[in-house]
Amino acid sequence: MAIAPVGAGVPLPAATAPAKATPGFGEALNGAVQKVSDAENHADNLLQKLARGEDVELHQVTIAATEAALSVQLMVAVRDQAVEAYTQIMNMQY
Repeated sequence: MAIAPVGAGVPLPAATAPAKATPGFGEALNGAVQKVSDAENHADNLLQKLARGEDVELHQVTIAATEAALSVQLMVAVRDQAVEAYTQIMNMQY
């Protein structure tokens, strides 16, 4: 029985692609703002269709407008909290 040299015949692990990093704060913020904008655009489109007399249910328009308004309110609340946290950090003394 022959002894094989060390490392002979042992496959090396394939180089794996680096894992995609989680999105940063800026990317997450841009995504959230884009979702709010999409909700507003959807509500606006439904409202325009209703005004033109197209086949759109009134409750769909109301729901879309309410969702858009709530999205904006949530975004403003989060912004206010972020500004308050930033202000508190800036007021800290060493």
